[in-house]
Amino acid sequence: MGDFALDHVGFMLRDLDAGVERWEKLGFKLSRRSPQMGRVPGEAEMALWATSNHCAMFREGYLELIGVTNPENFNPWTRFLDRFEGPHITALRCQNADDAFAALSERIDHFDPPLQRLRNAPYGDGERPFRFRNIFSQDEHYPEGRFIVIEHQSPEVIWQEDLMVQPNGAKSLRELVFVAEPGDGTLDRLTRITGEAAVESETGRLILGGGGMLLVVDPQGFAARYPGVPVPPCPAVAVAVVEVEDLDALAVLLSTNGVPVREAEGAGFWVAPEAANGAVIEFVESR
Repeated sequence: MGDFALDHVGFMLRDLDAGVERWEKLGFKLSRRSPQMGRVPGEAEMALWATSNHCAMFREGYLELIGVTNPENFNPWTRFLDRFEGPHITALRCQNADDAFAALSERIDHFDPPLQRLRNAPYGDGERPFRFRNIFSQDEHYPEGRFIVIEHQSPEVIWQEDLMVQPNGAKSLRELVFVAEPGDGTLDRLTRITGEAAVESETGRLILGGGGMLLVVDPQGFAARYPGVPVPPCPAVAVAVVEVEDLDALAVLLSTNGVPVREAEGAGFWVAPEAANGAVIEFVESR
């Protein structure tokens, strides 16, 4: 059994302002804009990238919105944006990156050793250093997108109390749903990444030891669950499931904001990718 938790999912867009507007209509309160930085080809030091982000923070997990704000700079996400706009990063949280990498390396290849990262993140009216260590998947080996295993060294910098009070009542990122053709290896890769065995479901659900779930469905299963939604390029993250405090209150908020919803299987409802920045967002009530 693994000990990873579902940390966040990263959506990528070309127009960050438009993306912010869509998520705010869904009732998400977002952190202030933060320029991204990292390795740049030909440069010895880290430098500013073309992109910036906003985050919708929950008690457990969060949604990250990444968009182009400085197109003249290096953009490490070009290949993902050229594939489609929507979720391309699946981040899992670990307690210790060295231990996680050792365990991960016994299960699967093509992850890089832990990399120390540091950036200034919005904090209140100013900024504070945000420290973390990332284990990155090697993109050419993972068609589902970028996987990150992250050790948070200063989680309080981004999990700020006022940011976790969401207007839509969001409390946690419960699950990510991947769409994949049968036999393409997605479920096997997720099983080996997480160290979790699949339980019964349409194709495979992984319950993470640290909290959260991953589900794999085939295109037919996706179409049945979310009728009328085009199947995204496979394999890919296609759905983020968010727990909220009060579905009835959220329904009123979305109606007021002119966002159409559809009933989900079981309890809950969902909004379509065009209203949610490239993927279905399904809302369920906290247990």
